[in-house]
Amino acid sequence: MKKFGIFLIVIALAMLVSCASASMDLFDTKKIDMGGYTVTVPDVTGINYPQVKSVYATITQGETDWFSTDISGYYTQFHVDLNWGDVTDSLRLKVYSPDGYTFGYYYDSFDGSNNGRIELNINNNNGIAEGTWYCEVYGYDVTGTEDYTI
Repeated sequence: MKKFGIFLIVIALAMLVSCASASMDLFDTKKIDMGGYTVTVPDVTGINYPQVKSVYATITQGETDWFSTDISGYYTQFHVDLNWGDVTDSLRLKVYSPDGYTFGYYYDSFDGSNNGRIELNINNNNGIAEGTWYCEVYGYDVTGTEDYTI
């Protein structure tokens, strides 16, 4: 009976460790993997992949702005660079693929530093979906009006 009790404790601990590591992976946005897509922090900028056309805009607290990019042809990566530079304000980014996947929410600290910038790559080794990709920029915590580029 004592061996059976120890066995149950070992099984319970193994399940607890397994659940804890699964929940950490679930909330680690740098390791999202769905439908063959992964989201990563770029290690090099300026690579020739499709991205949202560079647009200058402004946003206020609670406002939502939308941007789109049409992708045709075979690419394995979509690059998004939201840059406002003011660390006292906070913007939020969400990306929608034409094949029904949603990526985000992403905040300034996504890349490990608070620098007024969210830059990410959405990758798929089998090719990213062709069609219209949408980016949603939200004024999460903004004082006055914030300028940004995407």
